[in-house]
Amino acid sequence: MRVESTVTRMTVRRTGDDVVIELGGEFDTVGRLRFREQIGELLGRGGGLVTVDVGDLAAVDIAGLAALLRAELLLRRVHTELRIRAASPAFSELVRETGLSGRLRVEEAGRRRGY
Repeated sequence: MRVESTVTRMTVRRTGDDVVIELGGEFDTVGRLRFREQIGELLGRGGGLVTVDVGDLAAVDIAGLAALLRAELLLRRVHTELRIRAASPAFSELVRETGLSGRLRVEEAGRRRGY
């Protein structure tokens, strides 16, 4: 499934119990709402891994990080792990500077494992 908003691109792929959500462009308000809807759909299945690939995001702000943190909290409640991959150094720095590095599992670009 591919979702287009004003400036956010989102592609969702499922493989067994695992889901990969690829985000691109700017993580704008409409894109965050679509992302939240997608996470809501995943809550009923429980278990597995949800990987959010942020490698093609041009911009992320505090509201975007809040959406990712909320997704992590909701998914954890249904025993599903959220992992963020392909993060730019700037994205990783924003996560560290906001004190979220202990909450969000972030893998920088070039350090991918198993994908």
